[in-house]
Amino acid sequence: MFRKIDRTNTFNDVLKQIIEQIQTGELKPGDALPAERILAEELGISRPALREVLKALSLLGITVSVHGGANYIATDLSSCLTGPLSIIFQMYNSKIQDTVSLRGALETKAAYLAAQNCSQLDAAELQLIIAKLDSTDDETLRSDLDRDLHFKIAQIADNPLIFSVMNASSQLTENMIVGIRSHFMQKDEDSPEIDSQHTRLVAAITANNPSLAEQIMSEHMQTIERLLKEITE
Repeated sequence: MFRKIDRTNTFNDVLKQIIEQIQTGELKPGDALPAERILAEELGISRPALREVLKALSLLGITVSVHGGANYIATDLSSCLTGPLSIIFQMYNSKIQDTVSLRGALETKAAYLAAQNCSQLDAAELQLIIAKLDSTDDETLRSDLDRDLHFKIAQIADNPLIFSVMNASSQLTENMIVGIRSHFMQKDEDSPEIDSQHTRLVAAITANNPSLAEQIMSEHMQTIERLLKEITE
């Protein structure tokens, strides 16, 4: 399954082979890697060297180790940037507003692309999320629906790089302030503004109006930044 590698560049060569097999479908999310002994033999490296590579792959979120030593391809590869992004965040003593600004840039572009790509099926799914948001006061459910809406827009944009970085920055923000999305989605004095932005955003995307979708998403993310500033300062 694996080829012997050049020991002078062990990590990159192992990573390259795993990525190749994910691309070809030989390895799928959730699949188990061969046992450590067998994998080390196939790659032509020592088991200690292999363990170091697997630790690095786990840190990157590409593989997951479970009790007993088995290693699996991560089931959600779109989240593999969360760990590295968190390290960069700490290295530069970034503020939470920095992650929200990053999300704003990505989500604005995602909205533009989504409006270009939106199909009738996509439109129906977006409108269903809006209908569910309008019909409930449950803040946990509204939080989940808000996440679904933003991720659905990113999926429609059909740019895996935007989706992955956006997903990582979103997780990083929510890891730092637990329940922040639920807080924003409470039906209080801020709710009508956010709900209106969601509704207008979906209308622009489903009407295939990229410029308007981009404008409304920018307005929406500025609202999120303002509300975040109010609760963190």
